[in-house]
Amino acid sequence: MAKKVLLKIDCPALGDTLCATPTVRKAFQSYGHKIYVQTGRPDIFERSPYVEKVYHLNDNIDYSIFDEVYDTYNPNINIRGKDICIKLSNFEARQLHALGLGITLYPEELHYDYFAGEQTKDSLKVNKNCLIFHITDNWPNRTWPKKSWERLSSLIKTHTDYKIVTIGKSHTEDTAYGKMPKNVWSLQNIDYDFCDGITGGQDHKSQYRPISELWHVLNNAKALISFDAGPIHLAGTTDTHILQIGASIDPRKTAPYRKGSQDYKFKFVGGDCKLFCATNPKYSIREHGTINSLPYLPECLERYPKFYCQPTPDQMFFEILKLQDE
Repeated sequence: MAKKVLLKIDCPALGDTLCATPTVRKAFQSYGHKIYVQTGRPDIFERSPYVEKVYHLNDNIDYSIFDEVYDTYNPNINIRGKDICIKLSNFEARQLHALGLGITLYPEELHYDYFAGEQTKDSLKVNKNCLIFHITDNWPNRTWPKKSWERLSSLIKTHTDYKIVTIGKSHTEDTAYGKMPKNVWSLQNIDYDFCDGITGGQDHKSQYRPISELWHVLNNAKALISFDAGPIHLAGTTDTHILQIGASIDPRKTAPYRKGSQDYKFKFVGGDCKLFCATNPKYSIREHGTINSLPYLPECLERYPKFYCQPTPDQMFFEILKLQDE
């Protein structure tokens, strides 16, 4: 008789939850049958061929009905009596999910899964002549000022025939530094605004556009331009170009895998600083005296007056021009 296996994926963010999909797929392949999932983002798994049933984290479940239950996003481990907290600044989220099952994932297994529903009226407006801007502000080290987005938009409109589509969601996120509001910019001179501007929690329900629509918007477009964020992970399940705006996070830790590589239709466009201080454990030691800590990530850890790890809009525009030859 097939075992009933439940994976608890206790993370609210879109990108972090998509990082669990390689582990879900490997569990399905290993057991030889569908598994059960409990998650804060049921919309990511609702059409998955690897999942028998999806529960929400708020559902009251009798765990005794399952033969095996695994927590895939548990950063706390104990080694020789010492509590170790795995920090995502220095650990790969896809492997953290796998670690919850006591397994590892290899490069050919690290690609994400998402199975979209039908196209919507809005997603059908997007085609390969469209560029997607993800314009939700984030921590300072992962946010362009509004004027940078406006500069890039102006360059595109003046020198190319591309249309511009904006996506993003205003919400408040729980972080290690307390609640952080993440709102969308309102840009002029764009073609389609598909942003959700209602501030709220990380609820994915009716007040926000469905993830399936976002997937089709990304899949239909020429390219996504974004900092490291959920839409980049979702775009990693499409064949769309991804131009990631550089920041203090090493892109090798977060970039999607497609066709067994992080280079397929992916370009990291960074600035002059290549230290990637947010993912370098020496800064944990400098700030707190131990490698098992988390430095204050929203700031430049070199104390520079600006984020030199970020590119200028002009640098990003030159990369966009290269797409015209493909």
